[in-house]
Amino acid sequence: MKNTKRLIDNYNIEVARNGGQGKKSTMRDARKIKWSAGLDKQFKQGKRLSIKMNHMRLEMYRPFTKKWLMYDHDIVERPGQYYKHWGKNNQAIVTTGRGVRRKFSALVTDALPNLDLMEKGQGFIRFDHSSSNELLPNSDNVNSNFANKVGLNADDTFAYVYALLNSFDYQQRYDNDLRKDLARIPIVKDISKYVTIGKQLMKLHLNYEQVSTYSDVDIQYHGEPDYRVTKMKFAKRRNNDGKLENDRSTIIFNDTITISNIPSKAYQYIVNGRSAIEWIMDQYRVKTDKKSGITDDPNDYSDDSKYIFNLLLRVINVSVQTMDLINQLPELQIVE
Repeated sequence: MKNTKRLIDNYNIEVARNGGQGKKSTMRDARKIKWSAGLDKQFKQGKRLSIKMNHMRLEMYRPFTKKWLMYDHDIVERPGQYYKHWGKNNQAIVTTGRGVRRKFSALVTDALPNLDLMEKGQGFIRFDHSSSNELLPNSDNVNSNFANKVGLNADDTFAYVYALLNSFDYQQRYDNDLRKDLARIPIVKDISKYVTIGKQLMKLHLNYEQVSTYSDVDIQYHGEPDYRVTKMKFAKRRNNDGKLENDRSTIIFNDTITISNIPSKAYQYIVNGRSAIEWIMDQYRVKTDKKSGITDDPNDYSDDSKYIFNLLLRVINVSVQTMDLINQLPELQIVE
C-alpha cells in the first residue's frame, strides 16, 4: 500500500508538470516510478491515477509463500486473465509448464496464483466466476463427462486428479510427456483410495499455515530469542573428503535460533524443483531491489512475530506428512 501510494503520488506530480502532450515523461528515476508501456500511454494522455485499496489481493507467489498484490490494471502491466475468473472463493491446481527442465510437480492453492508459482506454470481453476449470469455464479470447471465416467462427484474428481498428479509412479511413467504437454488423466484401479489421499493432501496443502509445528526437531536458543529473519542458511559439516558441505539436518534461523534434527524425509517433498523447506528459506529473507530501492522484508507480512519461525516448522511437518500420504498411494494400474 505504501509503495503503491508513492508510485501514484510521484506519477501524478509528473502528469501535472508535463503530461498529456503525447510524449513520455523525461523523468525516468526508477526509485520514484517504475515506468511501463501502459503507464507511459496514460501519461501521454494526461490521465491522473487514484489509489484503489480494494484491489489488494493475496497471492500465492511461490510454493507456500504468500504476498500481497495490488491488482490494479492502471499500474500492473499485463496482469493476466486469472483475476477475472477467480472470484472470492476458488482453488486451482498449478503444475509446472511445458518445455521445462524441472521435474513435474503440482500444488493446489486457494490464493490467486502467480504465473511463476511453478516454472512456466499451468493453472487449472476449479470455478469460473467470470459469468455475469447470476444463475451461474460458480461455473464448475470439472469435466462432468469425465466425472460421470469414473463415478465421482466434482469434489471427489478434483481430489482424484490432485492425488494422481502427485503420484511418483504417475510422474515417473509419464515424465517425458509431462515435460512437453498438458497432463493427461487416466482412469486407474482403486480410485477411492486416490480420492481419499487426494482430499488429505489438499487439506494439508491448502491449510499449511494452520498445520501443527513439527515437534521432533531440536531448537537451540542463543541468548534472548529474536524471531526476525535476515536470511536462513544450512549449517556446515565436513564430508569424508574433509570438504565443507551443507548439513540439511540443521538450519540456522538467525543469530539467536538454530533448528536441528530435521528429518531427511522432509526434503524428499519436492515442488517446482526444490524442497518445500528450501522454498521457505529462499523466499523468507530480506531483499532490496537495486533499481527501485524497495526492500522486501518478510518480517512485515504478519503481526505475529513468530510467523516465519512457526511457518518453517509447519512446512517441515507438511513435508513429512505429504511424503507419508504419497507413499500410501496404490501402485499405478491404468484401467483406461
